[in-house]
Amino acid sequence: MALTRDIARFVCELDAARIPAAAFATVRRGMADCIGVAFAGSVEPVSAHALALLDGASLQGTSRVWACDARVGAGDAARTNAVMAHALDFDDTGLEGHPSVVLAPVVLAEAERLGSSWRDAVVGYVAGYETWAELLGRDQDRHHAKGWHPTAVFGTVAAAAASARMRALPQAATTNALGIAASMAGGLVANFGSMTKALQVGLAASNGMLAATLAGRGITAAADALESPTGLLHAISPSGRVRLDGDCRIGHEWQIMRQGLNVKRYPACYATHRVIDAALELHARLGERVADIDEVVIELGEMQAAMLRREPPCSGLDAKFSAPYVVSCALLRGDVRLDDFSEQVVRAPDVQRLTRRARVVLLSQRDALEPLFAPADRVRIRMRDGSTVDSAPVQRARGHASRPLEPAELAAKFLACAGSVLGEAGARDWWTQVRAPDDAPVRWPAAPRHAPGESRSG
Repeated sequence: MALTRDIARFVCELDAARIPAAAFATVRRGMADCIGVAFAGSVEPVSAHALALLDGASLQGTSRVWACDARVGAGDAARTNAVMAHALDFDDTGLEGHPSVVLAPVVLAEAERLGSSWRDAVVGYVAGYETWAELLGRDQDRHHAKGWHPTAVFGTVAAAAASARMRALPQAATTNALGIAASMAGGLVANFGSMTKALQVGLAASNGMLAATLAGRGITAAADALESPTGLLHAISPSGRVRLDGDCRIGHEWQIMRQGLNVKRYPACYATHRVIDAALELHARLGERVADIDEVVIELGEMQAAMLRREPPCSGLDAKFSAPYVVSCALLRGDVRLDDFSEQVVRAPDVQRLTRRARVVLLSQRDALEPLFAPADRVRIRMRDGSTVDSAPVQRARGHASRPLEPAELAAKFLACAGSVLGEAGARDWWTQVRAPDDAPVRWPAAPRHAPGESRSG
């Protein structure tokens, strides 16, 4: 068994002709969504810190920081774009993490540097996605419950695979890149609800690219850095319930087709999206009776709850990880939007009052396809008169790979996110560019009128 080498061989041999057309569409959708939410996230405080990391870096580089005029080194661009794209937790999910927020900034920065096409970028993305899926599927235990953030852990190795593919590194160097990235992988669930969550995603992108750079320069790593008893997979699995031997299945079944990408309808932790859908159903049924709610019972999986905050939210970042808060917003407002995570709205008396009346009930059963989730989530309500109203069980959130957003919904999300910084005309220019033909080179429109870190009104 030579897992690290087998993955490297797959990465090196992957070409566009092997990838199903539907996978191309999925990846292009994820890339577009990632770019859109990066513009919206560019005005968040963590994005200003990410830009500050560019101080002293060469601004004569090859790759664009999407939300501003800076062209920097590809690794710096990937890190900054990834931080901005994850700042609002509005980017897509899959593989128990956030694939596009790591992989899209990497392959697009590399494509600019190398003069590559969107087709080349998709191939690099798929190389990273399939690498991530192979590693994730070898552990019987869920990484969130162990404290590991899969996006920052597996995303680092996936970014190295994607970067190596974009650079067409030979197999030996790609094996080394995977091994180097294994020593850089890391990120904690404890940092959810803080700026560090976005930072550790950005570091996954840039560290994966650094691993490919070092490997290309001849730095070596263990050829079994992933599967060794002292390697990455065993190190992050303290109970040892991880498969280190056996066939490597990468490339035998396309995981990008099987698991896909879930585009977020709501700017909150994906673990809450099913109960938001349930709450919105109840909002429509209750109408003005929402004011008569006495108790809200939120039923969701125990693994989902491990990603969330237990205490009442005290900030907008905290609120994104509070099931009582987002359910209260959905019940009261009939939607969960970006402005629901402003400090003013989080502290609004009506939301605070209903949030205090909500409690979470954990479900131990796990979904067969997505074991991080329960088979279904639900919201149950008791009214002041003693009557009860229950939502239907929600098995898949709106925007899930099996319930994708309609093209018009995806476009509306992009234009709203990008338009908050670029204005309507600028956002449409970028929407046109992210939908360029696969054989077109990766290029970007002119710089935005507003710098990251400042709102269009400020």
